Amino acid sequence: MEQPLNKSKSLFSDKARIEAHSFFKLAAPMFLTQLALQLIQVNSVIQSGNYSTDVQAGIMLAGNLWFPIMVGIGGVLFFVTPMVAQLFGAKKVDEIGPLVRQAVWLSIPIVLIGMFILSQASWILGVARVDPEIIKYSEEYLSFFVFALPAILLSQPLRSLCEGTTRPLPITFLNILMLLIAIIGNYTFIYGNFGFPEMGARGAGLSAVIGTWTSFTLLVLYLKFKDEYKPTQLFSKFDLPNTATLKEILRGGIPVGLGNFIELSMFSGAGIILGRFGSEVIASNGIALTIGGLFFMVPLAVGNAAAVRVGNNVGANELIAAKYSSYFALRLAVICAIIASILIVTFAESLAGILNNNPKVISLAVTLLFFAAFFQIADGLAMGGIGALRGYKDTFGPMKIMALSYWGIGLPVGIILSTTNLIVEPMQAVGMWIGICLGLLVAATLMVLRVKETSNRFINEQQS
Repeated sequence: MEQPLNKSKSLFSDKARIEAHSFFKLAAPMFLTQLALQLIQVNSVIQSGNYSTDVQAGIMLAGNLWFPIMVGIGGVLFFVTPMVAQLFGAKKVDEIGPLVRQAVWLSIPIVLIGMFILSQASWILGVARVDPEIIKYSEEYLSFFVFALPAILLSQPLRSLCEGTTRPLPITFLNILMLLIAIIGNYTFIYGNFGFPEMGARGAGLSAVIGTWTSFTLLVLYLKFKDEYKPTQLFSKFDLPNTATLKEILRGGIPVGLGNFIELSMFSGAGIILGRFGSEVIASNGIALTIGGLFFMVPLAVGNAAAVRVGNNVGANELIAAKYSSYFALRLAVICAIIASILIVTFAESLAGILNNNPKVISLAVTLLFFAAFFQIADGLAMGGIGALRGYKDTFGPMKIMALSYWGIGLPVGIILSTTNLIVEPMQAVGMWIGICLGLLVAATLMVLRVKETSNRFINEQQS
């Protein structure tokens, strides 16, 4: 059994160095994986912004629709990672393949639901009173991107297999490949280079389709022929849907998906609501979210690593070690967040200028980036806590916290401050970001308390 937690709290102890090494082996590839995904979006923003501000705004608004679908409805599948991690920690490797096969079955109806929602993009954006000219470009982008969604969601159970068995590096390489395809594809299809027709927003969507399906195909082939994955029995047989396994995934996965949707709907909802203020405000908000999202990849990677580390330890019945991993994730997330805040404040104007050359857009984006710098620590604590709790398969509690913090506080306050005069004159984007910051602060506080309560409960149950 591991030594008690209070004997090894220092970040400089031998235990901490061992834990840091384990986290680094997981978090570094996971960070690069998430960074590559975010850079795909950044690349679209840059290349579309150089093409047309309206096209850029349209693609950004489209992202405000498809990304919540991917991590909201598709987030049900994210729960497969801690399930795999616990099986791996318990040395039940041969049960991993059957679990992943059931997750693939589950991904099929999720794909169909997601594609249907994207087909209603015009109506959704119209209800939000977005400029019809911008809606047109969102529709053009999504008319192709909708066919990328199956590859994205079908890949998630396979990604969970890699990450839950502490082998995240293949996903990293494939996402970097997708980034390279996006850079070349957007340059080719948006502008009409290399003899191809100029497609504008449609070109960015086509590029996404090519990249996602290439990555998915290569991942399947890699897992099929790589010897390290043969003990999982992934390709050993064909299974029909298993009700018991599907229920287990849904029981833990629905709160994960809802929690992801709640958090991202706050950001995406903010972008859609701000759409009524014109393309310059949309672009500024999108730039701030894009840059903030790049820095967010670090605490997200820490949280994802925590889910695997804690899950492995829980599966091995090392519950004090699981608690240590949970607390270590929170401390590491804070350190990374402080560094991120300093970098954002220092380079805000330069970063915004890379994504758009409109002085008005840059000025507002810089203002919003100062808010993004402010909430880095809160966001880091929240993500570290969510990841640790997933390792315990505790997903319903975090979902309730996010619902209260983001829908109950963050988004309502943001709407009031940005669009009404109930408290002050409408503050537009600044008011919305004040609400977001408040919601994140509440979420971080409650998430840390939840980690403490859950980790102690597991230990007490073991000792009783």
